[in-house]
Amino acid sequence: MTPLSLEQANRIIEQTIASAHEMKLPPIGVAVLDSGGHLKALQIEDGLAFLRIRVCHAKAWGSLGLGVDSAKLGERYLQGGMNPGFIGALNAMCDGQAVPLPGGVLIHDAEGQIIGAVGVSGAAPEDDEKCAKAGLNAAGWNVT
Repeated sequence: MTPLSLEQANRIIEQTIASAHEMKLPPIGVAVLDSGGHLKALQIEDGLAFLRIRVCHAKAWGSLGLGVDSAKLGERYLQGGMNPGFIGALNAMCDGQAVPLPGGVLIHDAEGQIIGAVGVSGAAPEDDEKCAKAGLNAAGWNVT
C-alpha cells in the first residue's frame, strides 16, 4: 500500500475547490485524511461557517472508519429498521465524528487499498460529494 502524500492531499484539495467553483457552490471546506484517520491537509474557503470544518472532517473520518463513502452511511440510515440505531450508537462511540451524508469519499491506491478519504462540506450534501469526486478525478484518482 502506497501512503497518501502531503503533495497528493494538497492537489486533491486544490482540485476539489476548483470543482466547487466550476459548480458555483458556496464556500466549502475540504479535509483529507490518511488511512489511519489522521488529518493530512485541510483548507477552508473564506466565508465558510465554522462548524463546516468539523463536518468535512467527520464525513471523511466516518468513511474511513467504516470503509464506505459517507453517502452509503446515509443510505443505510434511511433503510430504517435497526440502522438508525446503529448510526446513533456509532456517533455515540466516536463523539459524533461520523456524518451519514454524502461528501465523504474514500481514496484507493492502484491496488484498490484504502489510503485515505476526502470530506467536503459547505454546499448541499449531494453537491459536496459531486465536487469531492470531481476533485479526486481531476487530481488523478479514478472515482465514480
